[in-house]
Amino acid sequence: MQKRILIINNETHFIDDLTTALSQHKIEIRDFQTVQPADVEGYDSVILSGGGTVGEVSDSEQLYKSEIKIVRESRVPIFGICEGFQVIGKAFDSDFQILPIYRQGVNNVRILVDDPIFRDIKKLELRVFEYHHIAIKHLSDELISLAVSDDGIEVMRHKNKLIYGSQFHPEELQDGNNGHTILNNFLSMV
Repeated sequence: MQKRILIINNETHFIDDLTTALSQHKIEIRDFQTVQPADVEGYDSVILSGGGTVGEVSDSEQLYKSEIKIVRESRVPIFGICEGFQVIGKAFDSDFQILPIYRQGVNNVRILVDDPIFRDIKKLELRVFEYHHIAIKHLSDELISLAVSDDGIEVMRHKNKLIYGSQFHPEELQDGNNGHTILNNFLSMV
């Protein structure tokens, strides 16, 4: 079933891949610096994209204040990717750390919790595409860690709202990547 999806673009390098991954749905894109909380009403879900070069969520909360407010207050289901994942973490006061090296490429992620986001994934380890240098090391009490890598938390969800996030890029199709399955599983919950 086609969904109406708002992508809040955090200046991701992968916007074309994200729109391709969601091409069976009706998509609109808004810039993260101009989007307002009222803009998300009427959509079936909101996707917070990965980031670009403007600033990191961990030390630039003011830059992401509207997006953080949307995560905290909206009733629309949300999925955050990479920087969008970090926006969710920041919205709920999680702890960040800078990685010693930039992660880029396929990585293995261990599933910790059986959750609908992993439906149709038969193993306890995901293969995903990473492109980041900041990780969430500790979540607030409102969020649950669902999968981890050696770098930190890779998949999380909110305890009471339909909010999920992945540190990796599910829109990127690399060798053996389980990302599209995760995006489709989220949209099937909406």
